[in-house]
Amino acid sequence: MPSVKNGSKEQSDKMLRRIMFVTVGQSPRHDLIEEMMQNLDVPLETLEIGALDNLSAAEIEAFAVKDDEASIVTRLADGSNIVLSKSAISERMAKIVAGFRPGEYDLVAILSTGLFRDFESNCPTVNSQRAIESAIISLAAQGSTVGIIMPLERQLQEFDIPALVDYKIVASHARDNDRGQLAAALIDLAETDIIVLNSVAYTEADRAVVARASGKPVILARRIVSSAIRLLLYQAQTIVLPGVTPEFSEKLARLTPRERQVMSLVAEGLSNKAIARQLDISPKTVEIHRSNVLSKMEVSSSNALIRLVITSGHT
Repeated sequence: MPSVKNGSKEQSDKMLRRIMFVTVGQSPRHDLIEEMMQNLDVPLETLEIGALDNLSAAEIEAFAVKDDEASIVTRLADGSNIVLSKSAISERMAKIVAGFRPGEYDLVAILSTGLFRDFESNCPTVNSQRAIESAIISLAAQGSTVGIIMPLERQLQEFDIPALVDYKIVASHARDNDRGQLAAALIDLAETDIIVLNSVAYTEADRAVVARASGKPVILARRIVSSAIRLLLYQAQTIVLPGVTPEFSEKLARLTPRERQVMSLVAEGLSNKAIARQLDISPKTVEIHRSNVLSKMEVSSSNALIRLVITSGHT
């Protein structure tokens, strides 16, 4: 299980916040995690585990998608891609996350935007799929026509988020780092107001290409997850986050460390009960923190809070 430490070597290990990244493929994923970790100026110890780590070729093949199954694409250690059965790999991921001991990590980040399930965890957890889904819903609920780009063409038929049925959603597909496919996808999304790159495989370079070519705001899954990590782990009373507007930073500075944690989990779409389980506090205390967050951030609803977070400079 490889690890990477960020921050000064002179800083005590006791100060390091431990993050476990869980991916659906094989570790290490330097291409993914190192980009996400840029601009974080808090001492971190980052560790990785892949759901396919230490499996033989035959064992990995057992997770391959069948014709009648929903799919998810991921990367192996040799850099090649593999398309997996979403249900089969989801069960393996759930067992891995449930196996972490209470307090073993300051944060667990599930780096997959395709696993539509809650994961039982003994540590505070960022679920990339829930975070991106919450962002899509909040944008669509505002009246925007949301364009979604997914890695595989077959995922267009598999895409099914019941909460989105009443909203204006247009989907297309393109592989990450494929400018030709990204350009073709934008033809399908010409009438949309905002575009979501719906996979953590998409890079900052992909976001820049799509933003320049479309002239539209582009939501990148990696940025949403990085934002959640910042809010959950920063402990100082006053913080300045790279890439956000001064207005947002000023409002954020009003929040206590616990309120920032609650804000991050609210933005992920979690209920008060789910937030209470992750933070080991009562649902009533969560409700008080949620009310304080809405007041201090000057918004009237959780949906408005989510829109504020994702449009504050992370797009």
